[in-house]
Amino acid sequence: MNKLSLVAAALFAANGYAIEIPDFLDKNEISNATFQCLGDSPRYSAADQKYVDMLWAETLKYLEGYAVALSTSDSNCRNSDLAMYQTNTHDLKGPQYMCIMDNRDMQLMVKHIHAVLANPEQAKQCFGAREDVNWIYSPGGELEANSPVAQWLKRETFAEFFDNKVTDPKVKAYGKDYTEHFAKMVTGSDIKMPAAFPFDVSANALPNLWAAVGWFPMYAEESERNQRNFDKTRGTYSYAEVFGHWGLLRIDQINNEKVGAEVGMVAQRIDSFYPYHNHAISEIYYTIRQPACTDEFQNFAIREDSPLVKTISETDTVREVEFDAGMENESWFWASTSPEKDDLSYFHQNTIHAFNYNGADCHAKPEQKAIVSVWARSNAHDTRNDYGTTLLCESAERPNTPAMRGEKIRCDLTKTKY
Repeated sequence: MNKLSLVAAALFAANGYAIEIPDFLDKNEISNATFQCLGDSPRYSAADQKYVDMLWAETLKYLEGYAVALSTSDSNCRNSDLAMYQTNTHDLKGPQYMCIMDNRDMQLMVKHIHAVLANPEQAKQCFGAREDVNWIYSPGGELEANSPVAQWLKRETFAEFFDNKVTDPKVKAYGKDYTEHFAKMVTGSDIKMPAAFPFDVSANALPNLWAAVGWFPMYAEESERNQRNFDKTRGTYSYAEVFGHWGLLRIDQINNEKVGAEVGMVAQRIDSFYPYHNHAISEIYYTIRQPACTDEFQNFAIREDSPLVKTISETDTVREVEFDAGMENESWFWASTSPEKDDLSYFHQNTIHAFNYNGADCHAKPEQKAIVSVWARSNAHDTRNDYGTTLLCESAERPNTPAMRGEKIRCDLTKTKY
């Protein structure tokens, strides 16, 4: 057996095919799950399959860590991690929390991941390296240099993407800087897993997955939506999908039940602002980088039914709303996150949320630092609610420009169907 095959075999052995099924799941259903893939099952030569096996092994490890974390009890919940879902309320009661596994979408996501873990050979029929997809990229650099899988895939790199597909000069410049430092952004000693995780699923531990999964800098190219975004955010944000409709593991149904999970990772440079936005699908984030100073990573989240969210106009499909981000005590609506405190956030459908990442003054080399998150959306199968669209809010006074803190903002909320 060659060196690559030995590595893959060792990773498979570390995962084990006998992962314990939690007693809150129906073991008979999980143990004998059936899978229907999205699209045809990928086929590879023997020479290529060894690389796919390495990627598959690290994918299983990533998914196992995620499922265990979500359903690990803490002092507040049973069979569940605790999640913040709103950073403050109209009557200033402070952040709002819940046991994340009380939500049906989370129960289904964990159930479906365990079905994959319990039946890896069957689920693997829906897995591929997605080498034929031309809109996902390799970070290149050190990550690719340390990953035989990424080198085998030969994806277009971030550097090539920003050179060839990005026209805005400011976005291009930010993107090139992001590319240069991306490996250091997602690795290092300050990458730290929250306590609920049974082991490390970061790029420190799963180098092939993080290098070869296929990243998408989804705001960098020109679009009408990006008129409401910031140049730095456009050039220094990307995400990747491991499990989901656009990811490596593409499953349509398990036991004839639609799979809505999209599970992956996100990296956004510090000293940048992800503007107020919303989408008609629930979303979660685990913070896995330790901040260097207070309030380095800040989240904002307010639910659509808050009295502070005022309706401006409505159609059959959209509710236009306004929120005053310049109101008194607005700063109280921002909550800090770290792997040790408020590490998990859950955003219900149509929650207006934003991310403010500081830290430029508390790092010797801030260009090498990013917020890194283990990320998921949960009901992507419901195409009635346009699961693929993130809607950026805008300035109420300056339409089609980014919504800033300190002013009124307007957002289009999808009228979800159920």
